[in-house]
Amino acid sequence: MKLGVSLYSFGGDLQTGAITTDEAIRYCAQIGAQGIELVAEQHLPNWPYTSTAELDHIKKLCKENSLEILCFSIYVNSMNRWDREATEEEYVEMIRRGAATAKYLGTGLFRPAYYGVPVDNLISLVKKCLTILEEYRVIWGVELHAPFPPAYYTEALEKVDSPWFRLIPDFSCWQTAGAAGHFQANPVETLDPLLKWTVHFHAKGHVIDENGEQPNTPYKAIFERMKEGGYKGSVVVENEGWIFNYKPCKDVVKKHFELIERYGA
Repeated sequence: MKLGVSLYSFGGDLQTGAITTDEAIRYCAQIGAQGIELVAEQHLPNWPYTSTAELDHIKKLCKENSLEILCFSIYVNSMNRWDREATEEEYVEMIRRGAATAKYLGTGLFRPAYYGVPVDNLISLVKKCLTILEEYRVIWGVELHAPFPPAYYTEALEKVDSPWFRLIPDFSCWQTAGAAGHFQANPVETLDPLLKWTVHFHAKGHVIDENGEQPNTPYKAIFERMKEGGYKGSVVVENEGWIFNYKPCKDVVKKHFELIERYGA
């Protein structure tokens, strides 16, 4: 499997100006990451009007540092206008822009942050976007995140039934009850039936203890399930501790990456 870092993990430092996106990319290479995940609204200048020159700069920087762009993420915003929610047609155009940008950046994986509650809304939107995804040869990875139960998107994945619609589980689904945004402890075995759809993981974390572990998340057991299930996709560090208790991100990201290397290599 490929191991990397979501630049979301540097959120605190990026917001305070302690680090730039370019510096974060270079640092990922320094600690041994194979790739990165980009979030458009946080890491692309002037999104959604990022220029090709700005995209070329990021592509060049990744190439110079031997980094693959493992996933490209956007937020599918319902309130782009003050007076009404977005229409489904407007959502489709957001997906088109995101898929086209993912293709330009050279990645075949795209995570639109659209959770679809109820799930029928997601099914309808994805079906309308399948021709776009096929045109750009980009997979829509739906993120499975706490507090949703592990099986939440099974119905959507079965009904859409397309290789262009797959799953991105977040480790928060298997965190200890009481962890941020999590209300019940799901058995790690509930990951097993999801692996056939899974193309990417977000290795969520909030705190690293003195043993280099995330004490609220069964990292070892999750990676064991992946390996036993023959998983060959990617896993990226997604450290969120800066939201709750800000501290400089570099050392935390390094320790977090060492954790996924320990169990994923």
